[in-house]
Amino acid sequence: MSYIPLTIQKMDPDTEEWTDHLHLHASQVNKAPATESFGAGADQYHPRLTFTVPWCRALEDVAYSTQLHRIVYRGRTYNIKDYDDFMEQHIDVKLVGEAYG
Repeated sequence: MSYIPLTIQKMDPDTEEWTDHLHLHASQVNKAPATESFGAGADQYHPRLTFTVPWCRALEDVAYSTQLHRIVYRGRTYNIKDYDDFMEQHIDVKLVGEAYG
C-alpha cells in the first residue's frame, strides 16, 4: 500500500499567516462531490477531495477549528469542509477538502 503525502497548515488568527502544522500520509484520496458558486459575474467550480489519514492526537486540534486549517496536496490548497472520525474510534479520519483558485 502506498501512502500519499500531504500537509495540514494552520493559520495564525493574529497575523493571518499560514504555517505547516502537520505532515501526514493519506491512505486514500478520493474525489468528493464538487460545489459551484457564483462570484465576480461567473460560475466557479470548486473540486473536493476526501483524504483518509490515520488518526493521531494532533488531529484533534483540526476537528474543533477546521476554519483555521487547510490541506496542501500536490501544490494546491484545500479548505477543510468536514472532519469525520467515525464513531470517535480514533482509527482513520476522513477530511473533506475544497479547492479554490
